[in-house]
Amino acid sequence: MSDPTAATPAPGGPRPRYKRKLSNYLLDKKLQLRYVLLVTILSGVIAGALGYLIYQQKRAASESIEKDLAALTATDSSQGDFQEHVASGLESEDRALVYKMAGVGVGLVVILSLYLLIMTHKVAGPLYKVSMYFDRMATGRLGVVTPLRQGDMLQDFYATFKESHDAVRARAQTDVEALEKALQAMRESKNQADYRGEARAKLDEALDALEKHIAERKKQLA
Repeated sequence: MSDPTAATPAPGGPRPRYKRKLSNYLLDKKLQLRYVLLVTILSGVIAGALGYLIYQQKRAASESIEKDLAALTATDSSQGDFQEHVASGLESEDRALVYKMAGVGVGLVVILSLYLLIMTHKVAGPLYKVSMYFDRMATGRLGVVTPLRQGDMLQDFYATFKESHDAVRARAQTDVEALEKALQAMRESKNQADYRGEARAKLDEALDALEKHIAERKKQLA
């Protein structure tokens, strides 16, 4: 399983720059999209409710102006065109306000959703790395744990996990060193002892199997 949270540097070379994609921010789609959808709905409802209240206030003010203007020009029929012009202007302003509030509301929803996506990624990223290392440990692979990116959440939790992983890896390395010493001692003892025929063949087979096991363990620790 590849690790999208850290690039692997080439031996003796500079660390390559990791190119991010939008899909890389969705490490745990079920978890992240759940909260993004929740915030999108809540922010949409709040923005819509506030926009409706503002529009109602604006429309009430426009209607009040239209009524006052109608009362002032009721006795002067020559002011009818002026009244219609003012009413048309007020309606245009009301429509423009609706468009502006809709744009602001959509922009707010998009900004909050993207922000939450990034923030959940900073939590999902460390959890994804820990689960990846657990999967490797289940197969006996105990490589070096790479650090989190700067800005990731759960730094303390990850540091504790890294200490535990390093302790297990250190014990595994000690076991490998002990097995290597035992293998060397057994080969020296075999050369000094008088093993012949089937006994020698079985011992050689057992030592070869042990050597292969040690090589596999060392590979898992690389």
